[in-house]
Amino acid sequence: MELTPLDIRNQAFSTKRFGGANPEEVKAFLETAAQAFEQMSRTRTNLTERLKIAEERVSYYKQVEKTIQDAVITMQRTVDEVKHSADKEAELIVAEAKARAVREVENTKRQAEDLRSEIEQLKQLRTNYFIRTRALIRSQEELLQAMEQDQRSLREEISPVKRPASGGSGQVLA
Repeated sequence: MELTPLDIRNQAFSTKRFGGANPEEVKAFLETAAQAFEQMSRTRTNLTERLKIAEERVSYYKQVEKTIQDAVITMQRTVDEVKHSADKEAELIVAEAKARAVREVENTKRQAEDLRSEIEQLKQLRTNYFIRTRALIRSQEELLQAMEQDQRSLREEISPVKRPASGGSGQVLA
């Protein structure tokens, strides 16, 4: 039998001859009340233990949840930092590549200009070579003509003289 506070308040005991309560009924009621309170005390202790275990579990899970949240926040920060670092590195690589490309273009332009200058110098050298070669050929031609002229002049000066030969062959000595 479960005993409620209302049962305890409304308990009526039969009276004895002299107007007192029946001691056996009182003793039985007190035993029932004691057993009910003992049962409630055990139930309360059991429930208190279960509540404590549940609260510890809730506390543990809250700690796990906080740890997970902290880990997620840390991972997000790490991801953001890595992404930011990768973006910076990519920007640096692109900037380096652009600078290298500009240097290469400048170097190529400078080499092209050097080649143009060298080509112009070679053209000038070729032109000068042709001019000197023509001048040399002309001077050699003039020298040859002068030598031929001298040769003719010398021949004309030394005209063939006929000398009487002892044999009378009439040869011309040159």
